[in-house]
Amino acid sequence: MFGFGRKKSGSSSPTVETPPPPVDAAVEETTMAPPIARGPAPEEALQLLRDGNAAFLRGENNLGHVKAGDLDDLQGGQNPIATVVGCADSRTPPTILFNQGFGRLFSIRVAGNTVDRRGLSSIVYAVKHLKCPLVVVMGHTGCGAVAAAESIVDGAPLDPSLEEMIVPIIPPVLAARAHDGVPVEENARWVARKLATADASLADAVEAGTLKIVAAVKQMHSGEVKFLDV
Repeated sequence: MFGFGRKKSGSSSPTVETPPPPVDAAVEETTMAPPIARGPAPEEALQLLRDGNAAFLRGENNLGHVKAGDLDDLQGGQNPIATVVGCADSRTPPTILFNQGFGRLFSIRVAGNTVDRRGLSSIVYAVKHLKCPLVVVMGHTGCGAVAAAESIVDGAPLDPSLEEMIVPIIPPVLAARAHDGVPVEENARWVARKLATADASLADAVEAGTLKIVAAVKQMHSGEVKFLDV
């Protein structure tokens, strides 16, 4: 047992243990681990993207101030506020649409904004290791990949070289037609819903409230990003 007033062997007089000397505050401060910077909560991250797109639409482009020197503060790592699963279409760059600079968005882009196993691994990495609080699956109006899937549903022959791009989009196209929906919107929702259960780490983060997965569609004519109910 530890305590004060413990008797020394062979002596009847009690001795009081001397308390350790006080730790110098300056020394203690230098030996403590630095606090970990807290990223935004999922809803905060989503609002940052909403605000960024609104600023972009107003013509308030922050990216004109982005410079190579901004990378200096990112040499130790990255802390993105969102992962964006977007279409490879050259007219839909997430950094511009959401008015975000270096280190802000973790982007995964493929025609039709679908996710294969490598894409899923990238998303899991962003959520599990980079602590990314938000995943946005963003399609766009006039998507050629979705239009190609629609043509296959209507009986057009499937080009074998495009099979991996088009086939995953056929189920959401069929679902959209079954309830009079919009195929590009249903495709984004379909991928977002699948992601929520595609990996245990994503499902656990969603359940814990540390991750939000949403769907969105960029309006090709205006650049507005419309967020959808999943």
